Amino acid sequence: MSKKLQGNGLFESSRMMLPEHKEAYLRLQQNLHKNPRPQLDEQETDRISMLLAESMRFRKEVTLILFGEWDRPELAGVVTKMDQQQKKVRLTQGNDFLWVKIADIIDAVLK
Repeated sequence: MSKKLQGNGLFESSRMMLPEHKEAYLRLQQNLHKNPRPQLDEQETDRISMLLAESMRFRKEVTLILFGEWDRPELAGVVTKMDQQQKKVRLTQGNDFLWVKIADIIDAVLK
């Protein structure tokens, strides 16, 4: 019995495992490695808001670090508009722009 639980024991000890079960198990293992959403305190939220406002006021480039389940994507650009009702920020990158949810921003750095 103990030999069955060595190495890749879960799959080797169960010869009747269906492919669907194996896929579900692998997805579960992958989901265990997701990044949890950080809870920002009030001071950090205020600091990020001030940097966004400074970028908009002085046309300074800012790098936004966003929440992602698997990684931490970064976007660089100038904040050109803040929509308080929809809680979004318009980030302009050259001639293009995109809207970023304020809730997804976990850090900001002025350049």
